[in-house]
Amino acid sequence: MVARVKDVYEIINRSYPYCLQEDYDNSGIMADCGRDIDRIVVALDITNSVVDYAVSVGAQMIVSHHPVIFRPIRCVPYQSPLRKLIESGISAVSAHTNFDIAEGGVNDALASKLDLHDVKPVFKVSEKSVNGEMRRNYIGRAGYTGSVMQPEEFAVHTAKCLLGRTSIEFVNGGRPIRHVAVGGGACGEFVFECLDNHIDAFVTGEAKHHELIYAKDNGITLIAAGHYATENVALEALAETLQKALPNVDVLITIVDNPISFTR
Repeated sequence: MVARVKDVYEIINRSYPYCLQEDYDNSGIMADCGRDIDRIVVALDITNSVVDYAVSVGAQMIVSHHPVIFRPIRCVPYQSPLRKLIESGISAVSAHTNFDIAEGGVNDALASKLDLHDVKPVFKVSEKSVNGEMRRNYIGRAGYTGSVMQPEEFAVHTAKCLLGRTSIEFVNGGRPIRHVAVGGGACGEFVFECLDNHIDAFVTGEAKHHELIYAKDNGITLIAAGHYATENVALEALAETLQKALPNVDVLITIVDNPISFTR
């Protein structure tokens, strides 16, 4: 039994409800080329190389975290992944801030990857009406390390878990770490809420200079591990959700397109 675009959308909606997405977001159906779907590629972003990969494996659909259409568009340039996507007859659905916020989404996956336990929501961003009831949206998660760790020890642990290496840039908060918050992607602004939530260390994808300074001045160990590294960890959960609901459809995860390179 093959699937259609609306089937994939509804599967995602059941696990990571689209009603949770932030007002600025554009999660959902990006392109519906009307084809039956028997192979799906799951990716962090829809780039030209991801579309090429989807074509090479015979996929009819890409499910991405980041929307390929985020802001209103006035034209589609020749080099645009959107042009290549539609010309290739490949449909696309995204799950962005709803996947960040929902239980089992990006930030739960990130907390799990870092071996945190007793994980709970943290950092309220908005309130949404879900089935007629108001629900608080939390963009991050907070949990506890298995034992007390020193800042550099925790930084090395994070680097190994997310980057497969031992070096990483971090702000040393200068105090032992037990309670850790995570916010995948561009969540550096939530460092200002760490003190009120008794957070010792904060792992995010990106942080601005003044956010790093605040962390240093307030004894918070802050690790900006990269947007890709803090969100790519959740693709497996998204793929598993789709595969479980669509046992007759092949679901593949791309392993391409981290735009960051590291020197040796």
